[in-house]
Amino acid sequence: MNDMILILNYADELSMEIARRLRTEQVYARMISGMVSAEQVRSIAPRGIILSGESGGKLGTFDAEILALGVPVLALGHASRMLLEACGGACADVALSEKRAHVEYRKSPLFTGVSDGERYLKEGYTLMLPADVQEIAEACGCTIAFEDAEKKRYGMQFELERNDLEGSTILKNFARDICGCSPWWSLDAALAEVEQGLAAQAARGGEAICAVSGGVDSTVAALLAHRAFGERMKAVFLDTGLLRSGEAESVRAMYESLGIPLLFVDQADEILAALAGKHTPEEKREVVVRSLYDEIGRRSSMMTGKKTLVLGTNYNDFLHNGSSALNWKDSGMTVVEPLLELFKDEVRAIAQRLGMPQEMVSRKPFPALGLGARIVGEITAERLAVLRMAETAFREEICEAGLEHKLYKYFPVMLTGGTGYEMIVLRAVTASGGILLPARLPYDLIERTVQRIMENAPGIMRVFYDYTPTIVGQEIFS
Repeated sequence: MNDMILILNYADELSMEIARRLRTEQVYARMISGMVSAEQVRSIAPRGIILSGESGGKLGTFDAEILALGVPVLALGHASRMLLEACGGACADVALSEKRAHVEYRKSPLFTGVSDGERYLKEGYTLMLPADVQEIAEACGCTIAFEDAEKKRYGMQFELERNDLEGSTILKNFARDICGCSPWWSLDAALAEVEQGLAAQAARGGEAICAVSGGVDSTVAALLAHRAFGERMKAVFLDTGLLRSGEAESVRAMYESLGIPLLFVDQADEILAALAGKHTPEEKREVVVRSLYDEIGRRSSMMTGKKTLVLGTNYNDFLHNGSSALNWKDSGMTVVEPLLELFKDEVRAIAQRLGMPQEMVSRKPFPALGLGARIVGEITAERLAVLRMAETAFREEICEAGLEHKLYKYFPVMLTGGTGYEMIVLRAVTASGGILLPARLPYDLIERTVQRIMENAPGIMRVFYDYTPTIVGQEIFS
């Protein structure tokens, strides 16, 4: 599949935004570390390469031998300086910093359909261009973009802005017109490819199990695996005792309605006992993960013939944590991650295409550790009960106000204060450009939530609302 754009990632959020926009234009885009070598790029054989860097970011590592492959290159943000230096140019001091400036574009295939206008420039350096590189955009006398037209190399010191239609036009010009990518990618094409991969694995024979959490990713994977393997596939759901109120029962009912065979394993008591004395997130996560691995191992030992393990890892998971297949390399099973090339929002869209219930499609992100990820310190049955009650109260008030679909996620956290009393911290955020912004919830909503918590949990002495913005991926609580 070389009819694609390869994104060399030096800035996670920008890279994901570029990939999403290209896929919207039906161009398949794949992200890879900026540390990739020329040989690795040669083996992938993309039709174009984008170096994705933030404005003002530090220069990363770029294998200049990639340029010898003759593939068109577009570099954004600080990666444009990396490209320029690899082309024999140089950078001097910062000429522009954090200002909106009028940008004038020269004639270039990169800017076809793009009009001169104001753009926010976080940082712009004075560039010294080699003889075969020309300026194609400037602002305040500073070169903002350049090109080597003959070798199809382009650099822009600015990034894509939010709701930046001209930024999308630039990406489309590069991918479709300069690189010659075909508009073949779509959710239907992606779904067909996933189904073909699972059908091929099923044709090899044997049995399959799918580890499911009740979330949209693993449920989509389980549904598609069941279609491929039929009765030779079973989903395994581990009730850790760390789920939200009524969640285990709703998962069981949903899988029954979808016709997916489900092995429901209740290990709540065992896991709670194993969590005794565990205080750090790493210790607690190890208990839950080990319980899941042990259960999957037990089920695998009962299988005959070829053994396949299906996981619901999506592209966002892969970019942040890598492939989950590595955790199962000694399991004796062939690990299949059918959704690995799909972003979370693309998986949700496929879930809708498959006719899954809307409550599943729009289910908010929930950590593998469950409510245990939101208890600071030791997890006990009493603390779990209080946090579960607080989560129910907060969720019901948000749903009653019609805000559940406007929020990225919302949840309470339980911790012990400095003087030894228990308290609850409420958290609700929206996601914007890689930043998690605290939601401005109605005061009476928070007041009702606090009242319900205090009435039902006398041991809670304080309830707070967390109004701290954070960067996606750096959130303390999941």
